[in-house]
Amino acid sequence: MRTRPDDVDVVLQSVRETVWHRGNAYDPSKGTPNAFVFGITRNIVRRELGKHFRDTAELPEEIESTSTPDPLAVLVRRFDARRWMSLVADFVGPADWAVITEIALSDGDTDHVAESHHLTARALRSVRDRVTLTAHTVRAALAATDANLPITGSVILCCVPERGGLREVAEMIGYDADTIAATLHIHPGSARARIATAKRLLTIARTVLLQEAA
Repeated sequence: MRTRPDDVDVVLQSVRETVWHRGNAYDPSKGTPNAFVFGITRNIVRRELGKHFRDTAELPEEIESTSTPDPLAVLVRRFDARRWMSLVADFVGPADWAVITEIALSDGDTDHVAESHHLTARALRSVRDRVTLTAHTVRAALAATDANLPITGSVILCCVPERGGLREVAEMIGYDADTIAATLHIHPGSARARIATAKRLLTIARTVLLQEAA
């Protein structure tokens, strides 16, 4: 996958140094030494590959469509997409994922999707919100893993999106709904709903971090 032989030596040296420095973190109960080294190697290779392509997500569509895609960039993007999408699909369940997939395949025709799945407009928005929040949390957790961040409470917390004050709620997760409602100046019922969502996202973030570490 490397374009020049010299690049391979750079990656191998980085792998050796990282394994040497992180050797004490190896836990036999979580896998074999080969799996430990492979996980480190995978993350370093992905990081190095990422240095060699420019993310064109913000380029105008006509510019992207007229240029010849870089095979290496396509490979990395496909790997990343499959990686986080498969996790999100597992967390949200087949029903929600089927709805989101159909929305994507129908060019955003939400009315048709809602009708075919017998959903109200409000229920469809709830599905989209659940999947969107889950996707944000999963991708943040994967980014933390790729950056070799430790699995700490603050790292897990940072994976929760700030949208809707969810991260703020997650920071106060030990408080009761009335206290959170008073602090954020929201209705207690809304506070309870946000607490449930924040707890779910914190669990997702922790699960992804632990799975990737293993």
